[in-house]
Amino acid sequence: MTNQDPTAAPASVPPPLTATYRAADRYGFLERAGARIRYAWWNSLGPGPARGTVVVLTGRAEFIEKYSTEIVGELLARGYAVAAMDWRGQGLSDRPLADRGKGHIDNFTTYMADVRLFLDSVVGPVAPRPVLALCHSMGGHILMRDLAENGPGPLSAALFVSPMTALYREAMLRSVLMLMPEIPIVEERYLFGTGPFMLLAREFNSNFVTHDERRYRFTDDWFTADPRLALGGPTLGWGRQAVRSMATALEPGYLERIQLPLLLISAGEDRLIDPKSHAQVAARLRHGEHFTIAHARHEIMMETDDIRALFWEAFDRLAKGVLG
Repeated sequence: MTNQDPTAAPASVPPPLTATYRAADRYGFLERAGARIRYAWWNSLGPGPARGTVVVLTGRAEFIEKYSTEIVGELLARGYAVAAMDWRGQGLSDRPLADRGKGHIDNFTTYMADVRLFLDSVVGPVAPRPVLALCHSMGGHILMRDLAENGPGPLSAALFVSPMTALYREAMLRSVLMLMPEIPIVEERYLFGTGPFMLLAREFNSNFVTHDERRYRFTDDWFTADPRLALGGPTLGWGRQAVRSMATALEPGYLERIQLPLLLISAGEDRLIDPKSHAQVAARLRHGEHFTIAHARHEIMMETDDIRALFWEAFDRLAKGVLG
């Protein structure tokens, strides 16, 4: 594991979140392809050995602190060590464009190489076994592709929450992208309907991701406490690469390569990812399971307590199966 780097820690903690926030025992950066990729590591609690390790892989525009506000503490309370990373272009990992507010990527294979480096160099050498991946949205898509192409590495199982297997309005996005030339000046524009992060535009009543306003505000609180974390909408280039990557993942024989037990959880009220695609994906997996939480929106782990309880039941069931 690389050396501790204090610049990889958040600048400050939002006062409303201090009660449940868990600072990492270790923060650091990995370097690959001209960028620093930020990671965090939490030791398991208690004097005894850890039950295992959970690797947290976030969605687009998310960041480590959003999950260390509650999720990490809940995992630590279950006896696990925890590792997490910020995807290239978000959180405190390096951003590819001069305008830090734009969520951009050259190709999703770049994300895949970054997560494989993280698994091989940070998680693999020291993580107590077994190792479970807990992925949200884009993070689930990236890991699913990495598992298909590169094998399980240190992982024993994975849980995908609202994985990005098809976008809710993907046909419209494809139509627009067909009309746009694939040149940098166009690819680096904000995707239509998006733009820079604006706190005043964050109306809870019109959000698509959660029914829980307190958890919805986690992002706002952290962006205010440490503006380096802030990120706006995706670029046209990100949209183009996302569509291409999802098409690659659905090619014949691709998903069938994955050997790990995978559990896919769909949000019945998802308006970002098309939840109907999840059952079709799970059916192609060698060891795939799928179920839907009917009244959940996209960010199931940031939902109301009753919905989150269903998520934790699913997590504990998967973990018990892996632990034997």
